[in-house]
Amino acid sequence: MVTVELELSRSLIQKLRNNTLYKLGYDSTRPMNPEIEKMLNEAIIRAEKTLRPKGIYRILPVLATNSDGIHTEAGIIRSILFRRLVEMCNGERLIVFMVTTVGEELDIAYESEESLLRQLILHTIGAELIELVTDEVEMDWKPRVVKPRGLQCSWRFSPGYCDWALEEQQVIFEALDPGLIGVQLTSHFVMRPSKSISAISIIAKEVPFPAPCAFCGKRNCPWRRLPRRKHKSLVS
Repeated sequence: MVTVELELSRSLIQKLRNNTLYKLGYDSTRPMNPEIEKMLNEAIIRAEKTLRPKGIYRILPVLATNSDGIHTEAGIIRSILFRRLVEMCNGERLIVFMVTTVGEELDIAYESEESLLRQLILHTIGAELIELVTDEVEMDWKPRVVKPRGLQCSWRFSPGYCDWALEEQQVIFEALDPGLIGVQLTSHFVMRPSKSISAISIIAKEVPFPAPCAFCGKRNCPWRRLPRRKHKSLVS
């Protein structure tokens, strides 16, 4: 089990600002409202000074796959689609379990803020920052495990994605000790602090598809990231 503490570098802060502007509906073709720009700058400066993002991850082998799902030492990942993806992989198959967080300071700032606009800005900053933080944690284990051994990995998937129920978040907490980075799971399977991510990724010698979208039959899925492949063996 590996814990990672991240620094908010200038490049990461610039990415955060650009991503937040985009999500708020601003780009080079739309000048920003000076009042909103001031609020955004203040919020980012506050985040830079107070937030201490962290992550924790652990890599476990796949013990077996069957109708229940993907079996690991931490428990079963109960997803038909992820199980099929694992079964398509060649060579040794591994699962990366990870949890990341930006910390509780952002929740405190959000809950104490009376302005709805400032709340929106804080929420957007948090949502964009936690994705960037999780990207950074991935860049900790990929050079250690994937590249040196000539392996491949899938994209990351969180509980609630595809057919993996939110309640299955428990298996990630069984694999890790997220309390070490200040993350708790409520009785409703919601993480606190709110700007936290739990996820898995599949590692193998060959991972034929980065996501199950290629063989998922669900139509008009808002989360689809790959076109469906028309191949009989993929949907059996």
